Amino acid sequence: MATSTRTLNFPEPGATKEKEAITTISSERMLAHFNQDHQHLKSPAKRVTQKIIDHTAKLAKAAGWAGAAAAKDAITGHTSAMMLLRQQKTTITPDVVDADIVQPKAITATLAPAAPTLPRLPRLPRLPKP
Repeated sequence: MATSTRTLNFPEPGATKEKEAITTISSERMLAHFNQDHQHLKSPAKRVTQKIIDHTAKLAKAAGWAGAAAAKDAITGHTSAMMLLRQQKTTITPDVVDADIVQPKAITATLAPAAPTLPRLPRLPRLPKP
């Protein structure tokens, strides 16, 4: 992990595309944010622990994300990233909820003809036991 004197800002939902519901930050970035906020430690953190996951989730909430979840590597089981979840926009308003509901239309579809089935083969007789 490279260390720098530059201050890292935590990404905000407005800095990413609105149509993307999930954005990720790498485990290296998680460690960089933790070490930046905990410079008083004797040595910088080198592995992602539950304390670092909690710290990153707290930063995500403070930055305006709806939530955060740790993503684990399928092979090693180690935390490889943090998924940042965007607040979903909804078009439901209180006046729409109380409105009359339109009955659903029946679905009509034409089915393709069934594939022909193959005839069953006769069973072979069992061989006698030696």
